[in-house]
Amino acid sequence: MNQPTFRSPAGRTLVVYGDPALLTMDRMEEFGRRIDVDPRIVSLSLNANPDLTDRWLRSSAPMGPVVAIAQDAQDLVGHLPQESDEEALRAWCTVASDRGLWHDWWLSNHRDVARAEILIHQSQIDLHEANDPSSSHFVTTHTQALKARNLELAIDATWLGPHQTGAQVLTTAAIEALARDERIAMVTLFGIDELPDYARHLLELVKVKLSATDESAFDEPADVVWYPNQIDGRSDISSARDYGRRVVTTYLDLIAYDIPRYHGSTEAWNAYRSMQRRIALSVDGITTISADVAHRLREETPRLEHDRLQPITLGLDHITAESAPDQPDSDLHDLVKDLGGKRFVLVLGNDFQHKNRDFAIAVWQQVLQAGESCELVLAGLHVKSSSSKQGEQQLLEKHVDMRGSAHTIGHVTSASREWLLANAHAVLYPSSAEGFGFVPYEAAALGTPTTFASFGPLKEVSGVKTTPQLWTVDAFSQDLTALLSDPQAADLRVAHLRAVIAQHTWDGFAHSLVDFFQHVIAMPTVLTSTVAGTAAADSALASIMSSKAYRATEKLRKVKNKFSKN
Repeated sequence: MNQPTFRSPAGRTLVVYGDPALLTMDRMEEFGRRIDVDPRIVSLSLNANPDLTDRWLRSSAPMGPVVAIAQDAQDLVGHLPQESDEEALRAWCTVASDRGLWHDWWLSNHRDVARAEILIHQSQIDLHEANDPSSSHFVTTHTQALKARNLELAIDATWLGPHQTGAQVLTTAAIEALARDERIAMVTLFGIDELPDYARHLLELVKVKLSATDESAFDEPADVVWYPNQIDGRSDISSARDYGRRVVTTYLDLIAYDIPRYHGSTEAWNAYRSMQRRIALSVDGITTISADVAHRLREETPRLEHDRLQPITLGLDHITAESAPDQPDSDLHDLVKDLGGKRFVLVLGNDFQHKNRDFAIAVWQQVLQAGESCELVLAGLHVKSSSSKQGEQQLLEKHVDMRGSAHTIGHVTSASREWLLANAHAVLYPSSAEGFGFVPYEAAALGTPTTFASFGPLKEVSGVKTTPQLWTVDAFSQDLTALLSDPQAADLRVAHLRAVIAQHTWDGFAHSLVDFFQHVIAMPTVLTSTVAGTAAADSALASIMSSKAYRATEKLRKVKNKFSKN
C-alpha cells in the first residue's frame, strides 16, 4: 500500500488519504485517541469549520481534505483503495457503513484546513442533516454563538403581492432601512420570482439582491433569515435553516388567532392557533410590531423564552406631506367626478369584519344627523369571507339623508391612496383588532386628522387620550363631528400624531432590529427548534389551506404558488 500510516496508542494502524501534511503531531495524537474509543469507528476525517474547533462529530460518511481509515477493518469490509481516490474511498466507506461501522469528523477552524483541497465531499445525508434541527450535525455546528461581524441577511419576500397594504409597507420600508445600516453586509430576498411595482426600487440598492424561488437553499446560509410577516401558509418556513443560521420571525398580530370566523372550521382554527405557538417555540428570535402583540404572544405561549422576544415599534416616516400627489391615478377618475369637490370622510381598509366598516357607516350617518354635511368614501379590497359587506349594503340601502352620499371603491394604487388621505376632511378608523395601525399616522403626515379607538397598539404608540374609549356610535360620532367642525381640534390631533411620527423612523426600526439580530446570533439556537416540519405540521397546514380565510386570499398568493410543511 502506497498510503502513509501511523499507529494509535492501542496499536490500531491508520491509513492516511489526502494531504498527510495536515496531520500535525497534535492532530495525529487526537486521531489516535479517537480511534481507540470504540472498535466500530473505522474512519476519521479532518473537517474545516469556521466557528468550531477541536470537536468530534459522528457522521454518515467521511468528508474533508484528510481521511484516516483503520487498516484492521479490511477483513470485514474488503481491501482499502491503493490511492487517494474519492470514488473508491466513498465506495469502501459505504460498504463499511453497511456493516454498521462508524465515521467521525474532527472539526477545525484552522486556516490550513480551510484552505486545503477537499478529498471527499459531503454526503447527501450529512448535507441534509446539517440543516435539520433534530440532528447532531445541526446541534453541533449551528447552536454555537456566531461571531460578531457585518451580517448577511436572507429576507422572505413572499408577502410582497400585487397589492400594497400595511404588511407590504413594513417589508419594503424595513429592507430599505436595513440596507442603509452599516452593520448589514448583504440582503438577499427570496420567496418571490419578481418584485411588484411598488417594491421594484429595492433592487436598485447596492446591498439588495433577489434570489429565484426555485432555489431550495442558498450556497451558504446567511447569518440570519428574517420572516417579516406572519407565517400562515403563504410563507414556507420549512426550509428556514437552509436560508439562515438563525431564524427570526415577526408577529404582526394575533387577529386570526383570536377570531374564529377567519377559518373554515373549528378544526382549522385550532390548527392555525397550534401552528402559531409551534412557530414561536421553534425560531431563534421573534419581534413584534408593538408591545401589545408581544404581551399577547407571551400569554398564549408561556414556554416562550422571554429573551428571544422583542417588540420593536415600526417606522412612521415612509409618507411625508410632500409625497401626496396633486391628482390621483386613473382608478379614482369616477370618484373624483362624483365627489364634485365636496368634503368627504375616508374609511380606508379591506372589509374584514374587525375593520368595522359597517359600524363606520352608522357613525357617519349620525354625524350627518348632527348637521355636518359630508360624503363617505369606503376604499379597500373586498374579501370573500369574514367580510362586513352584507352589513354595509343593508345600511346603505336604507340611507336617505341628503346631507351626504356614500361611495364604495375597491383597492386603489399607492398614489391614489395618498391622495385620498391628503384630501379627506377626516379619516374614520374604527378597527377593533390591530397589531399596529398605520392609517392614523399616514393621514396625519398628510395633514388629515383621524378618529380611532384608544386600545392596544394605537393607545400604546400614539399616546392620544382624546379619542373614543369604546366602540359606540355616540363616542365615534362625537369625536368625528369635532374633527369636522372644529379646526383647532383637527389641528391638535394632527400635531400630536406628527410628534409621534418624528419619534419613530424606519432607520430607528432597522437599528433596533439589527441590535436584536446581533443579540440572537450571540445565543445558542433555540433548543425546541422544529422548523424542518413534522407530520402534525402537514396536517395543520392542510387544514389552514382549506379554511375560508386562506381561500379568500388566493389571488394574493399567486405571486408564489409554493407551499411546504409548516
